[in-house]
Amino acid sequence: MKTIRALSPLLLLLAACATVGRKLDTTHVHDVKSGQRRDQISAWFGAPTEEASFARNAQGCVERWQYTHATATFRASSRRRVLVVDFDDAGAVCDTAYSEVDR
Repeated sequence: MKTIRALSPLLLLLAACATVGRKLDTTHVHDVKSGQRRDQISAWFGAPTEEASFARNAQGCVERWQYTHATATFRASSRRRVLVVDFDDAGAVCDTAYSEVDR
């Protein structure tokens, strides 16, 4: 019983925090350029959080990899990082976007 009482504050703290996705290493987010291959993006960022295929858009893109990492704490502060990389049908980067929001 003493153990449960001693751990209660820690358990409450852990319950008040939330994380979505894997931590995103932002070292190379601004190095992503058109023409780079999927294997280079994968080497830098690992497996994407989400993958989607879509009809060819104006840039010739047909596939999207999205990397998302978001955290929130009991004090209502949050951080969200999202990297979106689009590929053409040859597997080369054709568009990219990165956003980071701290609240």
